[in-house]
Amino acid sequence: MVYILADGSISKQPPPSRNPIKFAARWFASPRAAITIAVVVAACIQAIKPSALQDQNIPVSIAWIDPPALPLPLVYSFSTESSMVYILADGSVSKQPPLSRNPIKFAARWFASPRAAITIAVVVAACSTILDFSPLANGAIPAAKKKPHEHWSYMARDMSFVRKMTEGLVGKTKATTKEAKKRLKNQEIMGFIQKVDFGGPDGHVAEESDLLDLEEIRVTRCSTTRSAITAYMCGADIATDQDIAHGHHRKTPNFGTKSFRGYLNCRHQQGRQTGNHRRSVYRLGISCKGNLAGYSHAFSIIAQPDGTYFWLQSFIGHYSLATWMKKVDNTKESGLSGHLTHVELMQKLDKVDRLMNIFSWNSQSNDDYLDLFNVDKKLKTMSGNRGRQLKKWTLDHCLDTFAWDEACEYPLPDEYHAEDQTSGQNTVAEDGASLDKCTILLADISLSSFLSSFIGIGGLALSKEDFFTTMEK
Repeated sequence: MVYILADGSISKQPPPSRNPIKFAARWFASPRAAITIAVVVAACIQAIKPSALQDQNIPVSIAWIDPPALPLPLVYSFSTESSMVYILADGSVSKQPPLSRNPIKFAARWFASPRAAITIAVVVAACSTILDFSPLANGAIPAAKKKPHEHWSYMARDMSFVRKMTEGLVGKTKATTKEAKKRLKNQEIMGFIQKVDFGGPDGHVAEESDLLDLEEIRVTRCSTTRSAITAYMCGADIATDQDIAHGHHRKTPNFGTKSFRGYLNCRHQQGRQTGNHRRSVYRLGISCKGNLAGYSHAFSIIAQPDGTYFWLQSFIGHYSLATWMKKVDNTKESGLSGHLTHVELMQKLDKVDRLMNIFSWNSQSNDDYLDLFNVDKKLKTMSGNRGRQLKKWTLDHCLDTFAWDEACEYPLPDEYHAEDQTSGQNTVAEDGASLDKCTILLADISLSSFLSSFIGIGGLALSKEDFFTTMEK
């Protein structure tokens, strides 16, 4: 029996069903679909983001499927006045000539077909759904794959570093309490009224980029850069532990340069005694009452095992992290603006203190701000094609709040062996755990910061005992 199809062709096979479900089932069961699926899966794994799979140590194996036997050359052909048909070796009748045995021509013809395009789209979508290519997937900490001296060059050279590290943070924390939902709503309304993009409620969202502006592609928003650095060094969970959506359970920062100096000095002294410095990741922010004036800033400090520090930042509308890390400063021992010794870091904090105790914006203030944050406030507008007018300085623009916290101690790769980081002067807790003096100091600082944020700065005049006595009443 032969079938005369709608286009006039003759075939021994029945026409395919018009039912889309049956058509899809028949199609994906074919050998050609199997070949296409195998090739596209291999492309997903080998070409899209192989480094992400390597970082997660996911074993991958590809089973290549031998192509099906191609039809043999035609046995006989004949023509009439209207058309020519081909009788193939298997006895089937077709108006189309047999496919070429050349595998290159066969592949080119196959992948150019609409069916192949549909198959590729389906398989790619499946790969994207099943395999999470994010560098933060499954609790991964990207920094754990690199040695301490490799972090600087990795962050400075990767143009997509900030966007890649913050993609997995957006929307990760869901508000579950009325208090958290209310704060998120107020934040959204405030941004709408002020017509300002804060990068989401927690600053994780990178700004929209202009394809002609390389700095915006790299990301210039300071809070987003800080989030990316924390995610890279500590993982997604820690990078989002201060999110507003956590409500009362969010991690609160510590306040004041004095407490930060004290903790830095304790860890530095401890590191000199042991020969290895703690690899602390610090999140910092400095702000003023006029939060739209353009003086508030967020940045990161990363302590290195050799006792030096990375001062890492970007500034919205001015420069990206990569640009900052390439800035040369011959007055620094490293020759770079962002790589400091302990003494140089203390000098930076001296300038922060000066900026927090001014009553007018003068040349000294401008020089301090320029050295700290690489922005010249004497300019009338921000740099870049989206520059906006800078407001004239007032007392509301004086930096009055310095917040910091130790996000984590960043991990080392398995093959990199470092000596124990703890000091020789330890205190043993009741459960037998060893607590070094710097950990105890940090706990005391955190409690004081909690009290100050809970009852106001004036409440610090109360002792801890008086505070809890008042709470009991």
